[in-house]
Amino acid sequence: MGTWVKEWGTAILACLLLAAGAAADEVHLKNGNRLSGTLISLSEGKLVLETDFAGRLSIDWGQVERIQTESAIEVVLTDGTSVKGTAAPDAASGRLELWLTSTTAAPLDLTQVTAINPPVEPAVRFNGRINVGLNKASGNTDTETAHADAELTARSLNHRVSTGAAYNRASKDNRKTEENMLGRLKHDYFLTPKLYWYTSGLAEKDEFKDISLRATIGPGLGYQFFEEELMNLAVEAGPSYVYTNFDSGGSEDSVSGRWAVRFDRFFFEKLCQYYFMNEGFVSASDTSDVFMFTRTGLRFPIRDSFSLNAGFEWDWDNQPSEDTDKSDYRYILSLGYGF
Repeated sequence: MGTWVKEWGTAILACLLLAAGAAADEVHLKNGNRLSGTLISLSEGKLVLETDFAGRLSIDWGQVERIQTESAIEVVLTDGTSVKGTAAPDAASGRLELWLTSTTAAPLDLTQVTAINPPVEPAVRFNGRINVGLNKASGNTDTETAHADAELTARSLNHRVSTGAAYNRASKDNRKTEENMLGRLKHDYFLTPKLYWYTSGLAEKDEFKDISLRATIGPGLGYQFFEEELMNLAVEAGPSYVYTNFDSGGSEDSVSGRWAVRFDRFFFEKLCQYYFMNEGFVSASDTSDVFMFTRTGLRFPIRDSFSLNAGFEWDWDNQPSEDTDKSDYRYILSLGYGF
């Protein structure tokens, strides 16, 4: 009797151990290999699988043919929607069935899946940057230049508020040769994960361009092609009201068209970041009345969120005030801090 009980107990224990070992997620690759473990996440084209034999593996999502999970996962699709369910391989290669309930399954192409088990995002995310540059030369000619700019962005699921400001000052032989300041404020409301409606405002002061105050405000549409840690790209267009008050006296206003492009991208495994921003306005009543702002350059991260920056700025006004130039150029070396 004791022997019989012992044998059956051993058999039951073995079955339980085999069942426990079998209760694992599976990843089938296009080369025929099959991996088992616990599916952790999919982000930026990399599937992370926790295995007993090699720890965490990072797998190129493009090499995955099918997946199967024992427990529910959250799947984010290309249109921004997310669904939860248990993944089972479809009969067709490159597809899966996501079982939302015990009787309801949603067939999906793997190409539709952009993320799995994304991290929980805070209701509002903040990020920003502060840059400061100073230069002084003395001797036969004494020159001083100073630059500072800052930007702050608050992002929720459907809203984004961004603000920024910049200040430049220069002197030569104790005589001021440049002083200007610029401020921006913009609100974006996302109609879809990519398309958004914006309201944008700008204020500028530059005594060397004879501008006591130039202010713009207006709505428009924008499209966010990319919004990621490694790359961002957005374009915008819409009408804008432009008011300019001159230091020499008088003022003018007009309805204008506004365009804007904003792009940044890391290269060489975050060795440097290229950035480009262009914003311009063209008068609806006189298409030769155009002014725009361009900012571009490279940021080189160093440590603890600090960076060394090499930037180029170009302000262009096709119809400047009398005795002022159309273009202002600035080459800026600065120290930045991002958060």
